[in-house]
This record gives sequence, structure tokens and C-alpha cells, in this order.
Amino acid sequence: MTTQPAYTTDPAYALAGFVANLTYDRLPAAVISNIKRIILDVTGTALAGSSLGAGCREFVQVVAGFGGAPEATVLAHGIKVPAVHAALLNGAISHALNFDDVFPGGGHLGVVTLPAAYALAERLGGVDGREFLTALAAGGEVAARLQLAVRGADDGTSEAKPQPTQFLGAFAAAATCARLLHLDQTATLSALGHALMQASGNRQPVVQGTTAKALYAAYPNFHGLFSALLAQAGIGAACSVLEGEAGLFPTAYSNRYVASCLTDHLGDRFEMEAVAFKPWPTTGRAHVYIEAALDIANTETFATGDIEEVVVRGAPYIRTFSEPIEMRRHPRTSIEAEDNVFYGPAKALVNRAVVLRDFQPEGLGQPDVDALGSRMRYEIDAELKGVGVLQVRLADGRVLGRRVSQPLGSPGNPLSDAQLLAKFYDCATHAIQPIPGARLDRFVELAAHAEQVDAVELVRALHP
Repeated sequence: MTTQPAYTTDPAYALAGFVANLTYDRLPAAVISNIKRIILDVTGTALAGSSLGAGCREFVQVVAGFGGAPEATVLAHGIKVPAVHAALLNGAISHALNFDDVFPGGGHLGVVTLPAAYALAERLGGVDGREFLTALAAGGEVAARLQLAVRGADDGTSEAKPQPTQFLGAFAAAATCARLLHLDQTATLSALGHALMQASGNRQPVVQGTTAKALYAAYPNFHGLFSALLAQAGIGAACSVLEGEAGLFPTAYSNRYVASCLTDHLGDRFEMEAVAFKPWPTTGRAHVYIEAALDIANTETFATGDIEEVVVRGAPYIRTFSEPIEMRRHPRTSIEAEDNVFYGPAKALVNRAVVLRDFQPEGLGQPDVDALGSRMRYEIDAELKGVGVLQVRLADGRVLGRRVSQPLGSPGNPLSDAQLLAKFYDCATHAIQPIPGARLDRFVELAAHAEQVDAVELVRALHP
């Protein structure tokens, strides 16, 4: 009688089987649509991040300076570097503005799958479009389920935990690349095992608003692609990745996770259908307050100088984006402005709009916004999970309040195709190397029909 390896009872083995055996024909139409939207959106945010992202120019200079085989393209820059370095750099610029897709599980899907997939597709010399979309779906679903499992057991009261997109993203990128390489279930598990050995990401640089915070999506793409290539080479790392004695959950999460999120209805229900796309380049935690502020600003009559106090009220997790309070009230850098529940709403109340340039150096320090920041505070209400309340108290005694649970860009209030397309073209205007409009139009056309084209053509449309 043959004894099954111990790792076959680990949820990672089931996830590996899902990745290895997933086919395009099994993808729901909504998933295919979302993946095409991810391709458009993440590519656009990468183009903008290439010039606007904090630390991105320097990051590209350092990594490109390593040299190596010209296997894959760095978006916007148009230079070619080794595939693992292209995954690293495109991951960084894709998320540097915090403007890419967001998932209700608390992280991002596209920036931990597409950069690695682009790089590997070029290294391979081409990938059928249906296979490319299938690989992105496989990795995106792994990311979604891991994020839901972790978020479901997180009470939001502490930041002493791994950075979810960065840490868990290594497994998503590894899954994406394993599928592109057509690894079988055991080899895919090895890719996840290698990712376990490399996954990293601490919240402290994010909490303190360091420049490096902008770059964290770089690392999961590098480690994920590297892990898949190691598994392809036959270096075994198949093990009990998630629940083993020294696996992911015991080691990084004190065994606090929701196991059912990992495998329930795996292959039949795609959690990544809930992915959403941002209208504003900030943490998703701020969007309920920006929506509330915009509604107040555009439906009520008042002067900015008449505002005596603005109260932002939400669940415990908003504390991270409200403290240190003086830094959040008066951000000095783009990073401090993005991860902030005061700044975006203040811009909305003063300008009656919130745009990309608001979070760039030239948009910071607007006198009326800075003055209003001094009159903003936050309150914690543990009952307000996923809901934001904004109250504006005016000198004439009026209190203008809004309660928002589905801001623009959320699954229940999604960006339209036209809005997403406008966002892409706006982002593209900021590419560090100008890209002609005809090339952008060609990319948009190919992305809309990605299942019909070689994936490498998506990159070549921008950089022939």
C-alpha cells in the first residue's frame, strides 16, 4: 500500500492542484472580464508609477545596473533586463501610487500576478492568450483566498503582522508562474514551498510612511517567479506549506486564519470576482470618506472657512491611517498623503474633486487643505466594519453627515468601462518615456481581446 506524503492533507496541496489543472474553459465570464480589467489597470498604474512613484527612478537605476540577459521589458522605460528583475521592477512601479486594483480581503491581486506573468511570458518567447488569462486567474484566486483567510481572523487592532499584499503575494506570483510553466500539482506545490522560504513583508515601513513603502509589490513578483523557476528546475520544496508545524499560518499568523476560505468551493466559486478598481490613488480605507466628502461638497452650500471641525469615524483599522495624527493632517510626502484618511477628504471638501496630481509633490501643501487638516480628527467605532462616517460641523451650527459603505470603485459601485479607460489614458500621460497615442490605443485593443493574442504582444504594443 502506497502512503501519501503528509503534505497532501495541507490546503496548499489543494491550491496547487487547482492551479495546475485550471483551464480557460472553466473560467466564469466575470473572472475573464476582471482579468482583462486588471491588465488594463495595472499596466496603466505602472506607466504612471514609472515617473511619479516615490523611489521608483532610483529603484530602476539600482536594479538595471546589475546587468544580465535582456529577457523582459521594464514598462514605460522600455529597457530589457533579466526576467526576475523585470518582475521586480514592474511590480514596484505598478503599485507605487496605491492606485491599482483592490480586493475586499485587504490586499491587491493584479500587482502580485501581472508583473511576474509579463516577465515570464517574454522569457518564454510567447504565451497563448487563453493560457495567460488562465494563469492570472489561478494566481489571482490564490491571492484572494489567502487574503480572505487571514483577514477573516484579523480584528484590525494591531499592525504587528505581515504586510498582506507583499507577504501573501509571493504565493500568488508563484502560482501564476507555475501555471504558465505548466507545472504539475507536486511541482506547483514546490513553487509554493520555495515562496514560503522567500516570502517577506513587514508593516513597519508602511506604518511610518517611509519611501520604501511604495515599492513593496516588487518583492512578491521577484520571489514568485524565482520560486516557479526553481521548481521547474526540479529543486523540490513540496511540503505542508500552510498548516505544517513551521508553515505559513503557525509561523506568521499565530495559527489565526479561517480555513474554509482556502478551499471551500475551490474551482467552482471564484473569490476574485470581487476585485475592485480605484478611482483615487489612496488606500482603499480612505475611499468611503472621500466619497462622503465629495457628496457633501457637491450637494451642500458652504465655504471652506466655515468648517469648524471634520470628524472621520470608522472601525479600529483606520487608526493606522490616522496616526501619527500631525503627519496625517499635514502630509509632507506622497506616501504620507496616500495612506491617510484625512488628506483625501480634505481635498474633496476644498476642491470638490480628488485627482492624481493631488497626491504628487505639486499637489501637497495647498494652504486651504493644510488649514482644514488642523481641524480634522478621528473616532473609533468597532461596529463600523467596512462603513465610514464623515461629519462636517459648520460655524452656523449645521452638521453635515454622510455614511458610506459602497464608495465609487467598490464591488457594489464599480468603475464603468469608460471610467477605467479614462484612468488608463490619464495614467499613461505620466510615463517616464512618452508613449505615442497610437501605441496606447493598440494596447487597449489587445487587452480587450487578450484571449486571442500572444501575451507578449501586450508588451510589444507599448514597446515595439
